[in-house]
Amino acid sequence: MSDMSPPRLLHLAQKSLLGNEALTILSLDQLPREIFPALFLEAFNRRLLSILKAMVRVWPFEVLPLGALKKNSQMDIMKAVLDGLDMKYTQKSDCRRGKLHVLDLRDVGLNFWNVWAKSMDDACSSEPNMRRQPVEHKELKSALKVIVNVYLTTDTPNVFLTHLLQWVKERASLVHLCCHKLKIARCLIHRMSDILDSLEFGCIQEVQVFPVWRLPTLAKFAPYLGQMSSLHKLSAFHLSFPTPISLEGKVYFNTQFTSELPKMPHLRRLHMNSVNLLEDNLDQVFRCLKRPLESLSLMTCLLTEVDVCYLSQCPKLSELKHLHLNCVKLTKISPETLQVLLERVASTLMTLDLMDCDITDSQLNAILPALSQCYQLTSLSLFGNRISMAMMEKLMEHTGNLSALRVEQYPAPLESYHTQGIVQRERFFHLCTELMGILERNRKPKKVEFRTEHCRKCAHQTVFCKNHHNWCDCYLLY
Repeated sequence: MSDMSPPRLLHLAQKSLLGNEALTILSLDQLPREIFPALFLEAFNRRLLSILKAMVRVWPFEVLPLGALKKNSQMDIMKAVLDGLDMKYTQKSDCRRGKLHVLDLRDVGLNFWNVWAKSMDDACSSEPNMRRQPVEHKELKSALKVIVNVYLTTDTPNVFLTHLLQWVKERASLVHLCCHKLKIARCLIHRMSDILDSLEFGCIQEVQVFPVWRLPTLAKFAPYLGQMSSLHKLSAFHLSFPTPISLEGKVYFNTQFTSELPKMPHLRRLHMNSVNLLEDNLDQVFRCLKRPLESLSLMTCLLTEVDVCYLSQCPKLSELKHLHLNCVKLTKISPETLQVLLERVASTLMTLDLMDCDITDSQLNAILPALSQCYQLTSLSLFGNRISMAMMEKLMEHTGNLSALRVEQYPAPLESYHTQGIVQRERFFHLCTELMGILERNRKPKKVEFRTEHCRKCAHQTVFCKNHHNWCDCYLLY
């Protein structure tokens, strides 16, 4: 006997219904609303544009999470959906069933489709199941709200984005466009301005800027930032001063950026990667912040002793949960300054990333007492620092009471290498086993990883890891 279950009656009815386009469209007003998600999903996959257009007009839920299904090659489907919205909103449709007020074009909401597509029979059951119902927004009843994330990744904008912006512009009194995330990469400022001027800045919550921009371009973009009053996350990558540049020039560009920060009262996450305008200027940036930060990332940034000293005293770090300083060279920073910095954030810190910071034994020794007080710490990364076996043993002892740790990433002890910098794999495995023994005597570690630097002989890294299943392995990382 075959183990395959026969098709369910509801699936057969759905297949039969979609086989007759005219009948499907005429039947939509009488169909149970529980059938709509699975029916829409099937029509979407089969590119039945007329049916999709008609379904949008009578969609029985307040939200249509279309972004979870959308692909760049489906311009025809996107246009069909917008045409369906025109039937509902601009042509004064007399259909009373349709409840759609939010078109969500973000890459979210896949659970909505999975629940209904996989559990149609349960969804149609006479017993209500509140957990299976989609979230219904209770706002913007008189207009359509379109939620979209905007990615400007080339000098030629996405075809659908261009079409959508024009569509919204022509229906400004009926459609409210809400952009939650804005990402800009390698986009010319004049092209960027054309699109930005079409957005409502008060809706933007996250911004990522990661082109190799000249600072004059950043200066032109800064006023847009100042209008994003709801922004809570700002990420900037690869922003550099032009060379040569005078002191007056540095002050000008710094002022252009920092003067906009007070206009963003909800900013809680600040991520900077390869941004050299922070050097000797960190105090100016932080004094302009309105609220304490929840997450701070200063990856591959040049920081001086003055900068780190300011961080150790900064009141804007009193609620910090995530601190990422990877690839910030701390060799010339005094151990005492690092100690005060970690003491400052110890009570709230959950993530600490000090990877590739060139931390020395004396610096690590200085922060160990503060590190042992980070009771909420769930992730610790020290990869890429040159630490001796004796100091690693001391580190294992000091982290023994950090029971919340879930991910630990440590460098290979210096004794794992030959004098020429070549990894001794057997020695490395032996030392890591000893270090794991120290950890396990103090607590039950979850996921622990030790990693060597790239071997000068073979260019590979050797990794020793142990996860929460107590499975241990040593392997090459190519």
